[in-house]
Amino acid sequence: MTERTYDADVIIIGGGPAGSALGTLLAMDGYKAIILEKDIHPRDHVGESLTPSTNLMFDRLKVLDKINDGGFIHKPGTGWNAPRSPLWKFVEIWLFEFPIPGGPQPYTYNIERDALDTILIRHAHENGAKVLQGVKVKNVLFEEGRAVGVRAQVTDGWERDLYAKVVVDASGRRAFLANQLKMKKKDRSFNQFCIYSWFENVTEPPKRYEGFTLFYFLGLNQGWTWHIPLRQGRTSLGVVVDKEDFQKSGKSHEEFFYSLVQRNRTFTEAMKNAERVRPWWIEGDYSYKVDKFAGPGWLLIGDALRFVDPIFSSGVDVALFSALYAYETISGVLTGGDEAKAFGEYQMRLETGVDYWYELISMFYKLQNLLTRWATSPRRREQIIRTLQGNPYIPETQTRARILLDAMQDSYHKALADPGNLLRPWAIDPEKVDLPRCPSCLGVVDYLASEEMYVCRKCGARRDAAPAEGFLEPIRSTT
Repeated sequence: MTERTYDADVIIIGGGPAGSALGTLLAMDGYKAIILEKDIHPRDHVGESLTPSTNLMFDRLKVLDKINDGGFIHKPGTGWNAPRSPLWKFVEIWLFEFPIPGGPQPYTYNIERDALDTILIRHAHENGAKVLQGVKVKNVLFEEGRAVGVRAQVTDGWERDLYAKVVVDASGRRAFLANQLKMKKKDRSFNQFCIYSWFENVTEPPKRYEGFTLFYFLGLNQGWTWHIPLRQGRTSLGVVVDKEDFQKSGKSHEEFFYSLVQRNRTFTEAMKNAERVRPWWIEGDYSYKVDKFAGPGWLLIGDALRFVDPIFSSGVDVALFSALYAYETISGVLTGGDEAKAFGEYQMRLETGVDYWYELISMFYKLQNLLTRWATSPRRREQIIRTLQGNPYIPETQTRARILLDAMQDSYHKALADPGNLLRPWAIDPEKVDLPRCPSCLGVVDYLASEEMYVCRKCGARRDAAPAEGFLEPIRSTT
């Protein structure tokens, strides 16, 4: 390569948790890191519940005291209930019932992401990373197939090329580099729609559930609701459903939200005096995948490499641990290691961990009630809790998660094989029970007579076999 003067060892696109964590780790180790953030913190961002695993990374970053000083709500556990469960009766998961090895405290947090992200980016600056806010990356620069820098634009339109030995995309769901290289693919198995806001005067659950993240199931096979207590008496409440359910409702966003409130007894009680204090946030078509996480001179971290669904609060877990492994990888390369080998190992490690999150989320959507069954089983309880604690990138977590997921998959297939099984997807949904379904994404299957082919509306899967052989038969016949 042509000799040049580098502006930094590493340029990081994005100053969310992933970018800030990576910048901090690099700066702590004496590397010159530049973080380019298009917004000015604090900035609005959804995501208010953390996994216990994030404590390990906050401790590693030496930022845990600052986060505790922020006064965020302590989260000791999570719980969920069915539409007709008795008021405030939940299946409980105390996330620290089995302590995390090396964990610094017996709680995690419910956080406002604008506040958390501001703490983390300031911490990166205080540890020596160069943080430039209000600076937009126009494109990543390549020479002979290798990333060598970025073209940066200041808010007034002034542009400059910045060069580094490694470029890292931490742009979140913008997936900046994946889009530039045309690597981002919509995940058609997940076609979720989400509407949420913050409220005051929400009815508080019993003291036992103080700080808990609560979930209300809605009697929809792919629907759920979150209830997350925040500081200053505010509560984040949101609903996630299959986009098809919203589209066919014919309702406005607000009407649709409140129609779902009525589907769960405790949700209705929680909302009886609630007052909305923020605009509605609307999210749709947010699930995607990227097949390649690294290449010559570049890496992806955080949501820039994949995003599926927030049901298990995996986003900040992926952000922080991918930042850690990116730091270890980059440090090894900058001190003489083989880049292609190191970047390949990074890809494998992250892909394996993220795939465990993906598989757990997929299983939840295929068979919600199975999660309840395992959570209340003394034999499976530790496996469930350990898996929900996060950090599925280390062998011991993966081994435990593999045992659990294989058992759940086996139960799922047994339910599918029995048309009368009430655990079977859509078994209690009168609007969808009579339609054949795709076993992968649970989308509706149509028969195209002109092609003599069965096709899933949702993921596009095609079979030339009868539904009983390739798809799920209706649970009861419509004839």
